[in-house]
Amino acid sequence: MKVLSKKFRFVLFSAIVLVVAGCLNNTSLLRFYNYADKVFAATIIVSEDGKWKFSTDGELYIYTGSETEVTLPEQLTSNGVTYNISKVTKFALLKNTTVTKINIGDNITFIADGSFMQMPNLEAIEVSETNTNYCDINGILYNKAQTILLRFPQKNPAQTMEFPDSFIKCDDDALEICPNIQTLVIPAIYTGEEGDQTCIFSQRMFPNLTTIEVEQGNANFSSESGILYNADKTKLAWYPPKKADTDFTIPNSVTTIECNAFLNAVNLQNINLSANITDIDIFAFTGCNLTSLNSITTRADYVNWNSPLKTVFQDNLAAFNTQPFSISLVEQEIQYAVDTYIEAGMSDYQKIYALYNYATNKVTYDSADMYAPENHCMSSLFLGNQTVCEGYALAMSLLLDKIGIPNCAVLNYNHAWDVLKLNDVWLLIDATWDDNDTEMAGKTYFLRTAAEYAPIHPAYTGICSSCLVSTNYSFGVDKSEYIDNLPVCDAIIGDLNMDGVLDSMDINCMGNEVQAYARYYQFGYYNVRADMNRDGAINQDDYNLLYEMVN
Repeated sequence: MKVLSKKFRFVLFSAIVLVVAGCLNNTSLLRFYNYADKVFAATIIVSEDGKWKFSTDGELYIYTGSETEVTLPEQLTSNGVTYNISKVTKFALLKNTTVTKINIGDNITFIADGSFMQMPNLEAIEVSETNTNYCDINGILYNKAQTILLRFPQKNPAQTMEFPDSFIKCDDDALEICPNIQTLVIPAIYTGEEGDQTCIFSQRMFPNLTTIEVEQGNANFSSESGILYNADKTKLAWYPPKKADTDFTIPNSVTTIECNAFLNAVNLQNINLSANITDIDIFAFTGCNLTSLNSITTRADYVNWNSPLKTVFQDNLAAFNTQPFSISLVEQEIQYAVDTYIEAGMSDYQKIYALYNYATNKVTYDSADMYAPENHCMSSLFLGNQTVCEGYALAMSLLLDKIGIPNCAVLNYNHAWDVLKLNDVWLLIDATWDDNDTEMAGKTYFLRTAAEYAPIHPAYTGICSSCLVSTNYSFGVDKSEYIDNLPVCDAIIGDLNMDGVLDSMDINCMGNEVQAYARYYQFGYYNVRADMNRDGAINQDDYNLLYEMVN
């Protein structure tokens, strides 16, 4: 009986709560939220004009109006009760696209980080002169002491970003995209150190920047010709994306080019490296469209470029891998390989093996620095002197694209090679393991089935994602279809009638294949299913091998 009584009281209480909630049509259920590292409970209600969701404690939560100019209210009324407003919570105007101006009166005592984030059309935040906690400088929000930049409106018309003498740091969400800023003045206080709250300047924030200046007295940074360096100019940190120059020479003092240093520097066409450079971040030139490097544009120029600068480039191939000049040099090198190694009348087998020989002769395996980025990019084999398995695999994939052989590079946890389609049969090749340091590549791992690889080679588990950039090249083929649909190399060599078994019927077919090859090989005839020993010819040796297997 006591249990039933407890259940009845619980149901009755729940019903009362629901009735009360239903009567308060502008009131939501009780919500808990985190504020200034403390947990509070507040009732969220809607103002009578429908423009604000706010708490009974006087905190603005969400603006739902559509005005272009918004004044943060001193008071709001809901259900006939008036509340004083004093605080703005995080994300209060998040992603608002209509507001261009925010007015803040002296009643606002607290504005949370991120209150005005992702407002692409916000031009100004103006603060009452009598507000004791906040102020603005030309529509830019600061704390009253002007030591902390709290919010730079995304569409503020200022073309120069500079800071008051009292400036110490930026708030976490002070800056997003600043499309109007053309000149950035780095304050003397700025250190750029990770974890430092003054470390707020990102290349992506200033898409139209043309000049960077560093205030006198900055111990960490310097600038020259509008470009940002560390203090002793050994590190190039930031080349403005809209700087007008088309040609730039790296100063001899520079040894390191940092991540995103040349991000989206769209006007640059040529970079002149210096021999003192030891490290270029692989993302240093993201978004650039360099058409030459040290004025090198042709294969002939590149091959004859006997200079320490070439070594600098080769040691940092990955940083330039997708630049137009690098793509052009790779395409020229591939054309050279095709013109030099492939002859008229060759079968597809002969073409593939010819390019296999090119790849294994072009470079040596870099066992000393296997994880270096330059060994794992598409240009590695073509423009470098050394590479690793991924470099071989990517190069073979692009070479096969050039001659129209379907393929993709594949891998397992620590190795990469290729699958290709010949005579409608998917087969495996591994140029790395067939590179025997002789003029002719080995054939142990050449055009083999999965069953033939099983005793001597690991199985692949996925596509080598680096081969997906092959579409950057004029003849590159999109490999994305293989991401979730890997080719299966399950053919049986010798199964000429494709019934899944080797028997006398296949021996009869083999006789026909031997005759066909003898008559038409000079016209490129070849059937890999009949090439039992994968030597590129179909003859009595293949017939005998099949006969022995069947009998």
